[in-house]
Amino acid sequence: MKWSGQVLIKGLIFVFVLLLLWPAIHNLTSGNDFDIFLRAAYSLSDGKEIYNHGYVNGLYYYYSPLFIWFLQPFTYFKDIILNNSVVNNIPLSFFLVKAIWNLFMLFLIYRIIKIVNGIFKFESKKGKFVFYLVCFVLCYRWFFLNIWYGQLTIFILWSILESFLNNAKNTVTRWAPFSLAVNIKIIPMMMFWKLILDKDWKFLLRSVIWLAVFLIIPFIFYPFNYMLEQNIHWLQLINPVQKTHIITIGEGGFIDIGAIVVKYFTNYEIPTEPTICISELSHTAIFVITQFWRLLIFGLVIWLYLFIRNSKHIFRPDFLSISLFCAAIPLIFPHQRDYSLALLIPAVCYVVYMFTNELFSMNAIMSAMFFVALELMGCVFFYEMFSLDFRHWMIGVRLQGIGAIVFFFTFAAFIYQYQVNPDDDN
Repeated sequence: MKWSGQVLIKGLIFVFVLLLLWPAIHNLTSGNDFDIFLRAAYSLSDGKEIYNHGYVNGLYYYYSPLFIWFLQPFTYFKDIILNNSVVNNIPLSFFLVKAIWNLFMLFLIYRIIKIVNGIFKFESKKGKFVFYLVCFVLCYRWFFLNIWYGQLTIFILWSILESFLNNAKNTVTRWAPFSLAVNIKIIPMMMFWKLILDKDWKFLLRSVIWLAVFLIIPFIFYPFNYMLEQNIHWLQLINPVQKTHIITIGEGGFIDIGAIVVKYFTNYEIPTEPTICISELSHTAIFVITQFWRLLIFGLVIWLYLFIRNSKHIFRPDFLSISLFCAAIPLIFPHQRDYSLALLIPAVCYVVYMFTNELFSMNAIMSAMFFVALELMGCVFFYEMFSLDFRHWMIGVRLQGIGAIVFFFTFAAFIYQYQVNPDDDN
């Protein structure tokens, strides 16, 4: 029996969905960040302080009051305990919120795939199958991590793609997903620079209006002074000029530029992690080095974006520019972990498409650098299948952050080479 390309693609998607159900099922009965989120929602429902104490293992809640306002319906089930052969001693509220969030994540992944499918065109079913096969293999771990640990990066990625690429959407509601994501977690605000550089003042104004609307919503349901106080505390907590955000001293598991500089230039000891110190530097020196690298990456993004915007031959410059901005976010912003590398998915998809469809002649060095970067980030070899000791070492040496840096600068070289030396068939 001869299998058609369409059947193979459907079979691939079916296998991919089954693999996504693995972390989704595990998520239901295991501890993850929603244990923190829902406990913060309890504080909101009781009118208590949200941001001045830890909830689980000393971990604080860092997102907006709006996010836990959305979780308020689940607080009504906090006194009901599930205890049977399948679920052991788990509050119904935790089980329900994780189940619904998992379904929401699966829907958002579907939307991301659908948006990407609308970006790229294929001359044959075989080419489409190869593209999706490679992308699913390389990007699966990031989907896995976000579902497994109950994270928001997939939601943030979807919000950016939905707002910036869905030109057919009603212009009144188009910017609502993006503004909602910025309200919940500030890292998508990097995309405001694209709107500013494009002088899209109308779109910028609409996104800011939506941002204000979402900010105001909790004030309707809670005392004004209480909500004002909580929002002030939240803004103080995420203030990017705070020392804890500028220099991430003594924090484990982060992969951003600041965390890497701290890891290799201080002697701070972190449990389960090796101490690596090339040369011990002062906090002032670490601050200067960290800010230099952040500004370098940000400047490179702006410079390359102007290249992309002014080019007449680059394939889908809108998607490529969004891929560039997203790829910088996990490096520039502090306190980023491995699951935030899901923001590299658009860049990975773009490179894979150009390579598999022979639209870009990638030299051996660039190909090797992309492969090394993807391997360091755990895309080629699934790190969760290795021993716990190896994973502690991998986290301890900031292996995935180093991979993200290699990927970003290789991607930058890819864009530059694509711009100045395009293939004839482009």
